[in-house]
Amino acid sequence: MKVTLNKDGSPRKSGSGRRKGAKSFANISIADLQKFCGSATLIPVSRVWIEQMGASVSESTSTPIQQEVSEPNEKISFTLHQ
Repeated sequence: MKVTLNKDGSPRKSGSGRRKGAKSFANISIADLQKFCGSATLIPVSRVWIEQMGASVSESTSTPIQQEVSEPNEKISFTLHQ
């Protein structure tokens, strides 16, 4: 069994990393995907895959997120009794 080393030279722990045969991606039909998200939902996909499908990649298509403005907290006066 080959021992792999970390950047600092120590041996890597057994079981670290992705197992052989494990996959990062899964196949899902468009019909099933639409059950989980609406038509305006942004879905991350590979830029290379998009270009292979014949589409072009624009710089930024994300919708800016608006933050709620919080109101100042009211001060509550109280007295501690011992």
